[in-house]
Amino acid sequence: MGIRSVLEKKFFPFVVKPGRYAGGEEGQVVKDPADRVCYLHAFPDKYELGQSYLGLQTLYHVLNSDDRFVCERAFAVDNDAEEILRRENLPLFSLETSRPAREFDAVGFTVTYELIFTNILAMLDLAGIPLRSSDRTDDDPIIMAGGPAVFNPEPMAEFIDLFFIGDAEEGLPEMLAVIAETKELPRAEKLRALSKVSAVYIPSLYDADGNPIGDAPEEIHARLLPQLKAEYYPEQPIVPLIETVHAHLGIEIMRGCPQGCRFCQAGPIYRPIRVRPQNEIMRQIETQVAASGFDEIALVSLSSSDYPDIENLAGNAARRLKNSRVSISLSSLKPGTISPELLEAVSTVRKSGLTLAPEAGSERLRLFIRKDFPDEAVYDTARIAFSKGWTTIKLYFMVGLPTETDEDLLGIVNIIRNVYDIGCEYPGRKTINVTLSPFVPKPHTPFQWDSMDAPEELLRKVQFIRRNNRIKAVNFKYHTIESAILAGILGRGDRRLADAIEAVFKRGCRFDGWSEDFKPDVWFEELKNAGVDIEAGRGAIPFSRRLPWAHIRKGQSVEHLQQERQRTSAQLKEFVPRFQDPAKAEGAPTPQYGRTRKKVPTRDTGAAPTKNLLRIRWGKVDRFRYMSHLDNIRLIERVIRKAKLPVAYSQGFNPSMKLSFGPPLPLGFTSESEFADITFESNLLPYMVEKLKESMPLGFDILDARVVFGKKKSLSAQLNRVDYKLSYRWLEDTQDLPSKIEQLLARESIEVERLRKEETKTLDIRPAIYDLSIEEEVVYMCLGIGEGGYAKPSEVVAALTGLPEATLAGMPFHRKNMYHIDSEGERVEALEL
Repeated sequence: MGIRSVLEKKFFPFVVKPGRYAGGEEGQVVKDPADRVCYLHAFPDKYELGQSYLGLQTLYHVLNSDDRFVCERAFAVDNDAEEILRRENLPLFSLETSRPAREFDAVGFTVTYELIFTNILAMLDLAGIPLRSSDRTDDDPIIMAGGPAVFNPEPMAEFIDLFFIGDAEEGLPEMLAVIAETKELPRAEKLRALSKVSAVYIPSLYDADGNPIGDAPEEIHARLLPQLKAEYYPEQPIVPLIETVHAHLGIEIMRGCPQGCRFCQAGPIYRPIRVRPQNEIMRQIETQVAASGFDEIALVSLSSSDYPDIENLAGNAARRLKNSRVSISLSSLKPGTISPELLEAVSTVRKSGLTLAPEAGSERLRLFIRKDFPDEAVYDTARIAFSKGWTTIKLYFMVGLPTETDEDLLGIVNIIRNVYDIGCEYPGRKTINVTLSPFVPKPHTPFQWDSMDAPEELLRKVQFIRRNNRIKAVNFKYHTIESAILAGILGRGDRRLADAIEAVFKRGCRFDGWSEDFKPDVWFEELKNAGVDIEAGRGAIPFSRRLPWAHIRKGQSVEHLQQERQRTSAQLKEFVPRFQDPAKAEGAPTPQYGRTRKKVPTRDTGAAPTKNLLRIRWGKVDRFRYMSHLDNIRLIERVIRKAKLPVAYSQGFNPSMKLSFGPPLPLGFTSESEFADITFESNLLPYMVEKLKESMPLGFDILDARVVFGKKKSLSAQLNRVDYKLSYRWLEDTQDLPSKIEQLLARESIEVERLRKEETKTLDIRPAIYDLSIEEEVVYMCLGIGEGGYAKPSEVVAALTGLPEATLAGMPFHRKNMYHIDSEGERVEALEL
């Protein structure tokens, strides 16, 4: 039995969200591994987060575009899935082919931040790969790591064979090419050959202090792409079958940031700025929207509003996407850089979230961290947003910045209040969402030597801000203080942390960046056991001490960063306010409070007055069986956009398609009898149905379609019968099955227990079992559905076999038909209702 068959029986049916692990998405690439280097791109976090990461899409496309390579994906399995894999002795596997991770030539981890270190160890352990690089043999894959958090590679140096520092679009193919050339060589010689690739750091070739052993280079210089080429971006992106954290199409418009904030690591590691031409961006938007059907695109960069002529880019995109009802969003924006024209463009279809990042509460502290703008820039931006109809604004601040005082904290309080007051000048309820994030000193920044506040001081500052802002419409969110302290210790640590990281992993720590899973007591206990001084770890680092990442070079030298840090301190002594307090300015406008008359959204009068209702019958095969009802709806919405059909939308600021669906298909079922009603803005023409069929992914098919007239009730209210079938091979004992069916149908009652709203109820499902039969080793059942009572097929099989229903969760029931039986016993098909 192949591993996929084992997973179908022992894994997928019993995990939360099996769609995380099943693959099958549009855009995935499946290649024959023969005579190719096989690379597994491993993202050490949940699928919902990892598949939203833009860099994964880019590298996946770059590698699979090269015929020499096979690139597949794996993500960190959640706690429930890890338990099942270990219990059933199943390995970590890829999404594309369910191939065990250990069978790949190389496994590469994207390390986005420090709190996923234990997930990396968990994935290695599940794969059957030794945790420590020194314990691996020639039979083990090369373990690589890249991403923002490897610019200090030392905390994970004992576990990773090879770190790649910098932009990987060209470096990763070069490394895989070396692996192809050295495939028959011993592991040590492979690593020696790989060390010759620019920006590759092999920890085994350096001592614990980062000094080279033998002829290894003294410094590793980060790889920098001179330009972002159009061929790095796929025409067909991977489109998740389940909901992800960012359910939009990410479009990279610029790499690097012009701001130069002194606390920010992203600035120096992604510098210099590389701007993509507008014509390439527009070509990618149109191609990927047509291929994916997403209803939102995000123009992605570290500071999107700093893209040259961003208003023109956003305006052009908005005009071209308006008819498709595709909206535009921007990432976190610098106050004062947002124009009315820009917000007009991004609100053409619907208003996505708007995040402003003042970072600090005073002009003095903003100048210190190199965020040089006045409070009024925040207020101007908020005023523009509220005037354009936004009702929710997110504000992002850091607490615990060097030299921060209570006066700076009071500045945060005042900014929040004033933004809320500005919102009250405009119609409708306003919500201000505030995120408070503790300052964490990062390598390669001028603040890398600075200390962090003690946990109790960070907590006091957060409470100070919350206590002085008791407005109901202001919601606060703040990152766990202990996790920030830990990130600071790990981010500036060295190889001595390896024992603690491994010990914490063995004690069950996973997903430390998720508050519900984070176990700070375990972490700090094991750090102490490993001899790590936690107070020193969060404390200041003397300029005279050699930094653990001193051999990793990106951007400015250590000496330059020290001078910048000293210059920053000098600026504080010479600080003179440069921006006048707007409240004291002569002729300053007086805020107006209260609400004006609510605006009524206008209707789009350009559409034809006639409407048609199309009912489609659709089905899906095994590839899509782990999609939920909501996932099915989202897929059909994307298909309608891909087909560019004139579907009707609801009115309001966030319009949605006018769709109506039949009874939900249970997770894990396949079907050939699902139904959806689609309302169109114009007369239905034959080409529309054909376009819809053509746009469906293979295996998610439209089987029939018909115009519906005079609809009165929803499909869910009218359907009362459903036919299922199940193959014999899923039942362990089939010898006496015909007689068991006969006995079951002869029973007057069949009681089952169902959990409803945390309460278990006993129900009789016998009235909802209308027929059971066997034909050619297939069990057929006709069951009730809807308001008249229903029976689950798993309940029926449990009653038939005597097995607990929970053990039958993996059975691939197939929904063959749904219909209505009227009071006279006549059958009416769903398409005729």
